[in-house]
Amino acid sequence: MARHQAWPFIAGTFAGLVTGAFVAWTGTGRRRNLDARLVRALSRGREAPPLVVVPGLMGSQLLRPDGTQAWLNLGNAVGHHGLGLPRRLPLAESRDELRPGPLIGTDSVLPRVFGFTEYADLIDLLESAGFVPELERGPCRYAVFSYDWRRDLVESARALEGRLDALAAARGEPGARFHLLGHSMGGLVVRYYLRYGGAEPGGEVTWAGARRVASALLVATPNGGALPSLDAILRGSRVGMSYTTLAASVVARMPAVYQLLPPGGSRVLLDPSGVPVEGDLLDHETWTRYGWPPFGPPVDERRSGERVFVKAVLARARAFHDALGRTPRTPCPAPVTLVGGDCLPTLARAVVGEGPPGAAPRLEPKTPHEQDLMYEAGDGRVTRSSVLAAHCPSVDAPEPGCGIPEATRTYFGAADHHGLYADPAFQSLILRLVLGPPGPPGAGVPAASATPGLAGINPSD
Repeated sequence: MARHQAWPFIAGTFAGLVTGAFVAWTGTGRRRNLDARLVRALSRGREAPPLVVVPGLMGSQLLRPDGTQAWLNLGNAVGHHGLGLPRRLPLAESRDELRPGPLIGTDSVLPRVFGFTEYADLIDLLESAGFVPELERGPCRYAVFSYDWRRDLVESARALEGRLDALAAARGEPGARFHLLGHSMGGLVVRYYLRYGGAEPGGEVTWAGARRVASALLVATPNGGALPSLDAILRGSRVGMSYTTLAASVVARMPAVYQLLPPGGSRVLLDPSGVPVEGDLLDHETWTRYGWPPFGPPVDERRSGERVFVKAVLARARAFHDALGRTPRTPCPAPVTLVGGDCLPTLARAVVGEGPPGAAPRLEPKTPHEQDLMYEAGDGRVTRSSVLAAHCPSVDAPEPGCGIPEATRTYFGAADHHGLYADPAFQSLILRLVLGPPGPPGAGVPAASATPGLAGINPSD
């Protein structure tokens, strides 16, 4: 039972740090089993649009003005390093002096010890297939969009727009288009950008970002949210031995984490007897009903500023999800592929209404029956139904129950959230997708059944 309890919101443990660092440094702890000859054959003679990687939550370093790392460093694991944003409105003014840096785990060993292996695996895969960084010459190039993962995702989509425009200008190609790979929360940024560019939510789907998108690959993206984000807001998250670096008071000031909450219609709450209960996590009335901070009990007037802030970030999260759930009037101009894992028990529901008022939801099942109710197939972090946005009305998509009309194809297989890029079947699939030319919706890639190396993938078509 303990093995399948709610997965920590942030991977990592301080125990065994030296051994883990050695394993990560030597590479023996990471597997990349796709035969190197196959990797070279996939890329031989190919010239594809540049690839831009958009990482997920905590996927970019955060740097101080002097260039030192505020996230992620050894101090994060043993003490307190201020990562909390100021509680200011409008959200555009909720910023500090930290700026985004390189991908986590790609230029140092420490993040890999804490479980952040996915980006090193991805860059290793790309470079083994002949991709070179954006400033080098070669037929296949990649770039990274680093952003402040704490902040509003609409703002991040706007920054992605600026990054792509700058890349196009640097290439001397005003009409350049890019393959976009969004990992986890990064996939939400890619989806929003594709639909609206950098515009504010509230209007019709314009596909404004499609002018820069050759294709979009959304990997392990929580389109239907992820419940551990609620636990992180209410209880905080441990980083190694530190309970202060990402304490609840810190996480509760990060607008992006609220945008990871399951949106309305997800039905993720159960009463103590296991019966589903109504409750929209993006509605502050739900928080008030259960007394979750800062809404009591008792209501502390000294926390009125916190309540105003939380109401604002919840409303922003609702607007963000409403924008992603809006039905477009025209087809998406670029192919969109959903990729995820569905072979691990993954938290899908929480128990509320236990204990005194103000008690946080319970994310750990007590009985086998509760485990059946609270878990679904997923990658250990994100459920299959969340990848598919199953909470949205079913649309004409490649997967039954999929609520993402722009989805061209969906692929699911046996890999965990952090291990997708180390799995040979996913490696083969991802390389075929990012090495392909731009194409109209429906062009996609060859059928998986006809593609060597995809035995672990279950294509929806």
